[in-house]
Formats: sequence, C-alpha cells, structure tokens
Amino acid sequence: MTENALLHLLPRPKELVLQAGSFEMDDDTLILLPATPGDVGAQRGCAPTDSLFCAAQQLKEEIGRATGVAVDIVKRFRPHRTDNVILLICGQEQAAAFGVEPLRTAAPEAVADQSYALTITPQAVTLYAGCPTGLFYAVQTLRQVVRLSEDRLPALTIRDWPTLRYRGLMLDISRRKVPTLKTLKELAEVLSAYKLNVLQLYTEHTFQFARHPQIGAGCGSLSSEDIVALDEHCRRLHVELMPNLQSFGHFHNTLILPEYQHLAETDVRWTLSPAFEESYTLLDELYGDMLPSFTSTTFNVDCDETYDLGRGASKAQAEEIGVGRVYLNHILRVRELAARYGRRIQVWGDILLHHPELIAELPEDVTLLDWHYEAADEYPTARTFGASGRPFWVCPGVSSWNTLFPRLHNANVNIRNFVRDGVAAGAQGMLNTDWGDYGHYQPLGLSWYGYLFGAAQAWTGGTTSDEEFEAAFGPLFLGPEHEVILDAMHRLARTNTLPGVGQFNRSHTVLALFDEPLTGETVTGLPAETLSEMLALAEEAAVTFEIIAPDHPRPLTLYEMASVAHLTAYAARKVALAQEIRQGLRDAHVDADRIHGYILGLQALDAELEELRAEFEVLWLARAQRSEIHVALGYFANLRARYRAAILWLEQQRQALLQGRPVDAELRTYNPGDYAVLWQEAERFFKQLGIL
Repeated sequence: MTENALLHLLPRPKELVLQAGSFEMDDDTLILLPATPGDVGAQRGCAPTDSLFCAAQQLKEEIGRATGVAVDIVKRFRPHRTDNVILLICGQEQAAAFGVEPLRTAAPEAVADQSYALTITPQAVTLYAGCPTGLFYAVQTLRQVVRLSEDRLPALTIRDWPTLRYRGLMLDISRRKVPTLKTLKELAEVLSAYKLNVLQLYTEHTFQFARHPQIGAGCGSLSSEDIVALDEHCRRLHVELMPNLQSFGHFHNTLILPEYQHLAETDVRWTLSPAFEESYTLLDELYGDMLPSFTSTTFNVDCDETYDLGRGASKAQAEEIGVGRVYLNHILRVRELAARYGRRIQVWGDILLHHPELIAELPEDVTLLDWHYEAADEYPTARTFGASGRPFWVCPGVSSWNTLFPRLHNANVNIRNFVRDGVAAGAQGMLNTDWGDYGHYQPLGLSWYGYLFGAAQAWTGGTTSDEEFEAAFGPLFLGPEHEVILDAMHRLARTNTLPGVGQFNRSHTVLALFDEPLTGETVTGLPAETLSEMLALAEEAAVTFEIIAPDHPRPLTLYEMASVAHLTAYAARKVALAQEIRQGLRDAHVDADRIHGYILGLQALDAELEELRAEFEVLWLARAQRSEIHVALGYFANLRARYRAAILWLEQQRQALLQGRPVDAELRTYNPGDYAVLWQEAERFFKQLGIL
C-alpha cells in the first residue's frame, strides 16, 4: 500500500498520517468490543451496543471478503490481550477499561459526536470515538482500508469529522417508481458506508394512509410496516429516515381523485387550497397516519412550486394580503399540525425567495431547503438564507432525471459548488436529490456515482475535486476494473454535452429516444455529427459494461448502464434515420425502392424497440415494485404506434410514386396528432396554469 493509494478514501479524512510498518491479519485476529455493566439485562433493539455489534459484523464480513480470513468478534469487560486485536472503543470509560489513551480531534462542537480516531500499529488497530455514531464511521473508514490493503493494513493515524452535520439523500418515490423494501435497505447500507446520515423518500401519494386508502391505491405505496422496518434498519446504520410528504403544491395525485377535487386551488388540481379548512383536516389525518411510523423528529413538508396559488379559491385572500402571505400562513398552519406529532418541519425555499421579506416571520425552528440543480460558479441564495438567521440546507441534485445517462459534469459542479457556498453561509446540511420526472424511467444504479459524490462533498465541505473523488470511488465502489468502467461512464456522460443535446435541467438524449419518429423536435434539432458521435460513444460504452458485468461484484449496476447505453445508441440511430427520410423525400430522384428501404428501417427499429422495452422492464423489476410502470412502458407503446403510422404514411408515398404522382416531400399530409412525451406533455399542463 503506497501513500498515494491510501489517501484515496471516501470521503477524504480531515487528518491522515502514515507511519512505518503494517498490521497483518490472520485467523487469530480478534475484533474486540468492550462490555459494560449496562449491557447486562439491556433490552434488545437499536441500542448503541446493538449498533456497534452491527458495525463489527460489517467489519468482519469486509475482512472475510478481502482476505478470506475469518476473524472472531469478542466482547470483554477487560482485554485479555493487546496484540493482534482490532479494538472498538466508545467513550472515555471504555478507553480507561481497556488501557487506551483516547486520541482527540479538532472537530467543532456541532459535529463532535460524529468525529473519530483510527490508529493502526503493527501490534493492534484501535478505533476510538466519544459517541456510537463516530465509532460507526471509524469502522466504515477501516472497511475501506481493508478493501484497499487486504490482509496487511498500513500503520497510520486518522483523525476525522464531517464539515456538515446533516448529509443526506432524497429519493423520489412518487413519480411512478416505488423501490422494494430490499432496495431501500441496500440504499441505506451503501449511503451509511460512505457516511451519509439522512435518507428521505419524496412522497406525494405513495404511502398507505389508513384513513384515506384511496390515496396511493394501486401505486405500490409503502405501508406503515415497510417504514417501521426501514426506520429500524436505518437506525442501526446511523441513518436518520426523515418523513417527507408533499403538503401544498404537487398535490395533483390526490386532487385528481373524486373525493378530494373540491380541495383544489384551481381546476388544474395542482395545489391544495388553503382557502378550505377541510384542507388542514386532511393534512392532519395524513400526518397522523404517516408520521408514527418514523422515529425522526424532522419532517419535510415540501410545499414547493405552488404555481396556481392565489388564482382560484384563495384569490380573495391573495388580493387582500398578498400571495406571499397566503403562502406563509399555510406554512405556519402546517407547522402547527406537525408539532402535534412532535415534529419540526423543513420547507423547500423556492417560494420564499420570491417573498424574501417574509422569511424573518418564519419561526426559527423551520428549516429552509435551498434547491438548485444546474451547474453554476456560485449560488447567491445560500447567502440569502444564511443571512436570515434561519437554519437551512443546500439541496443540489445528481442530474439523473430528464436524461438517459446522468449529466455527470453538471451534477459534479452543482453539488461541489453549492455545498461550498452553503458551508460558507452557515448551512447545517446538504440534501442531495434524485428526482423521477415523467415516470422515473432512470435506473437507480446510474445514480450511485452522484450519491457518493454528494457524500464526499458534504463531508469535506465542497473541497473534493473530481479527480480525487474518482481515485477513491473507482477502486472502492467499482472494483479492480474501475478505470475502464469510469471511462465508459464518461463516454456516456459526454452524450449529454454534444451540440444540440444539452438543455436546462434536461438532456435531449431521452427526447430523441421517445420523440415522434418523423416530425419530432430532435429530428430537426440535432446535428448529424452529434448523432454520429452519440452512437459511437454509446456503443463503445455498452460493450465495456456487458463484458465486465457477469463477473463484477455489482453486476446489476453494470447491466443498468449497458441498457441505457443501448437506448442511447438506439435513439441516435432512430433520429439519424428520420433525418435521412426527411432529406430523401426532398430528393427529386427519390424512387419507390428507396422509400421501401425507409419502411424496412422503421420496421427494424420497431422490432428492436420491443426488445429494449423487455430489457427495461426486467431491470425496473430488479429494484422496484411494478406499481406504475405502465407510465414508462407507455412511452414505448406510444412510440411503436407512431412507427406504425409513419410506416403506413410512407407506404402511401411509395404507392404515389408507383402511380406516377409526387411524394409529399414536406410531410403536409403526415398527421402526428397530439403526440407529446416527457416534458412536452408537462408544458401543455403548465400552460393551463399560465406558467408557460
């Protein structure tokens, strides 16, 4: 193990000093846990001792995977030996009992309970922390050292602590994809291994509400039992599972139900109206059904993007006191409701940024969530919220939505710079986001990179470079063949930055896939050179993923990447054929045989699309419930219908040529109908709100 390789830990420790020698593990090595008198007769559950044993088991399994050595876990009131042991020590009392001199860290008081020290000498390994959480993080760091070093651990001293107290991920489970409980538990395990400590599941309707069973019915909604099980699992991993329930805008999935339509602000049924007292009765009952399943005292009530507020039922209120104060009054009511269940609320900050004069009227226990998802050199809103004196978190995103493969460069700049500016402005935390716009068609495995990049930045305060991150992420997460895998990932990521592809909060790779096959926006908007390069990049990446996947420790993730590479290559060929058809129809020398060739090309694309759809479905079900997969599969079905229409129209043009008549070179007789996909559909909806 060289010094350069050892520095590639994720996240990067605050202090690391290498020393001479190494600790060699063998079958006689012990993981030694201190026992205390308080352990006698203790209740089983999620007590700190149980959490520590969970961490010790993780370490034992890590050592077994890396070395084949089967170490034993032993609990003792006093050590029976001091050599060839791995000591897990929590607090000064245990340190004194085991004759260990605690290593102090320079951690600020706000994160002192998450600080730890790790010492490796040729005789022993000592992990020390003043609190169970810090000791858990010490174990996670040692697991990484084991993974990189195998049975010879380099002598070293690490002192470490996070820059931000709260380091989280919010996963959208309300855009038609609800992960299985197994997937959510795995997610918590991976996040905690890289020292993220908050998990939120963005929920609009996908929870089984006992008093309102119509909400989320048939949507794969999580049950109270699911949440209780996940909450317990998270606590063992020192992850706080924070409840999240949309409570104002984005209420469409509930307001479209007949039982609740009368509570909508306007006929578009987007925002829950504050004009009706029944709205608060509903929220109170939803909170009462949902919140008891969580142990966290923090509750994200969302309340963002209330586009039609003050335009319908609350119009009179808005005209009297202003729409900003209507919004503020709702937040105050929601805060009161949440307090009945012992919760403090978080609120997305976008609406308040339009009414900054009202921020000072918010109670000081309301946490503001400042969200931005596009790369920028700086994020001034962090200073706005910091100056308000209210607690706030910065909320970047992994840029996996509205695209086929994540927009990695955008995400990296967004996450790193936003965290940096948040730290400078006094943010308490970071909540990285993974949204699922328009059906959550992106596989979860594509987001691991962004999740762990966020973990690195939140721990180090936005000071980790891309190169430093990948030097750790590659070998730790992707394994021995990480260099070729990362190269393939960056090839796919480059498809998002080709001319004509990159857009605000989206990439036209996915629009190219599902766009109308003859008249779509990408047919005229993407240069031929872009399509050619997109095809080459995607095909090269697909080959890499498919070759490595069968023997890789994370085969599902690589198969997900391969599938997306196939879809990207397909999209490029599809649009390229459409451009060839459009150009060919304008050729004065076009003949029936050439048009027949176009028809055969579309038929081949149609058949291939069914194969891609089947692959998409298999991978969806590998991590998620079937729930509302029909939304995403509908894109495939609707495109196949358009293929049939295009083929029929081209056959009409072929017949026209055979009969001596000209073709419709400008497609005036071609009728795409009202075909629209993804954000094209959403734009129609928001036009009703007067937003577009």
